[in-house]
Amino acid sequence: MTLKTALVTGASAGIGRELVRRLVLDRSLTVLATARREDRLESLRAELPPGMVLIEPGDLADEGFRAHLWGRSMVAFQGGPDLLVNNAGIGHYGAFEEETAETLRAIVEVNLIAPMDLARRAIGPMRARGSGQVLFVSSVLGFVGLPYSAAYASSKHAVNGLVQSLSYELRGSGVRVWASCPNRTESEFHAVALGERPGDAPRRAPLAEPTARVAKSIVRGLDRRSTFHFPGRSARWVVEAHRLLPRPFDWFMGRWSPGHFKREMDRARTSTPK
Repeated sequence: MTLKTALVTGASAGIGRELVRRLVLDRSLTVLATARREDRLESLRAELPPGMVLIEPGDLADEGFRAHLWGRSMVAFQGGPDLLVNNAGIGHYGAFEEETAETLRAIVEVNLIAPMDLARRAIGPMRARGSGQVLFVSSVLGFVGLPYSAAYASSKHAVNGLVQSLSYELRGSGVRVWASCPNRTESEFHAVALGERPGDAPRRAPLAEPTARVAKSIVRGLDRRSTFHFPGRSARWVVEAHRLLPRPFDWFMGRWSPGHFKREMDRARTSTPK
């Protein structure tokens, strides 16, 4: 089917913002964009053709807001969007035993419960129409673990399990459920997760993929049939290395990776914000 409308979460920055731009400019979709920062949504709407971006600021951790957001999409798109992009996510770098219950709940609510809730709402109308796509922007950490990111990686493993299950459940319905799983990407996500100020992410993630490249690859993925998509140059390599060379991979992650990320966190805590 030809996609004409989309609901995109986490649209104020990073991959989400670039996805909105690409969906509008490359695919001529009308997009309902949501995120917590209203000023960022306003600036996004202003830089794109008039009428192509609708905005709805709010917090996806709030179940009431999710219900309101979905109601808005049903009215704006006369029966719901053709494409749901579950992009919003939060993370926190730290030793797992030092995580608070509040942090763990927030990660699970935004990364797993919110996208599950929106997908649940979207699939019914899509199945009735016999068409539609539900895209989860997941992570390579939905396949492998990472020291000091246990809660985030756990949430993404759950997302990938949900995607795999729904892809089986909806086979033959005309509804495609899939996940794009990037590796590190140049965005504010890593800076915020490290407790730094936005804008420092490229310094803390020197091997990160450019956001524009990742977003363009994801948009191209709309025309494919795969359940899992790996944008950028390194994402598939990481997952395949874990699958084909499990013992060397585990040795590397267990010996080198913990010290590396501990040093990253220590530098973030002691550095002076720019």
